[in-house]
Amino acid sequence: MPHIELRALTDDHRDAAFDAVSASRSSWPRGVFEGRASFDEWVDRPDVEVYTVSEDGRLSGVAAAMDVDGDREILLAVTPDAGDEAPTEALRQLTVREAERPLYACVSVDDEPAHDMLARIGFVEHERDGADVVYVLPPTLE
Repeated sequence: MPHIELRALTDDHRDAAFDAVSASRSSWPRGVFEGRASFDEWVDRPDVEVYTVSEDGRLSGVAAAMDVDGDREILLAVTPDAGDEAPTEALRQLTVREAERPLYACVSVDDEPAHDMLARIGFVEHERDGADVVYVLPPTLE
């Protein structure tokens, strides 16, 4: 299994991060940008935490958390050549870093891999909004 880790996005990696998001087949609506300027504007928002997904030292995607209508929401975009384990492991690591619960994710209704991945780590369907499905990772009782 490859070594997957999240790393803070640095200015040196913005080009590669934007390329990864642009190449992703992901259909997470909040991960769609009109161009590099809108990506940079999003990265620079104070409520957005952006990480690169590193797979054996190679940048293979972006994972992020942001505020959406007063709630915390995550997104993930990986390159088409990322390994099968990379998306799930990156998302698992992101949910560990984001302690706030409930935690949300929004994906296109027809993005089956994303639905499966979210379900594997404990997200449940919360609501449908047109062509999107909103998932929630509810608080746990300890």
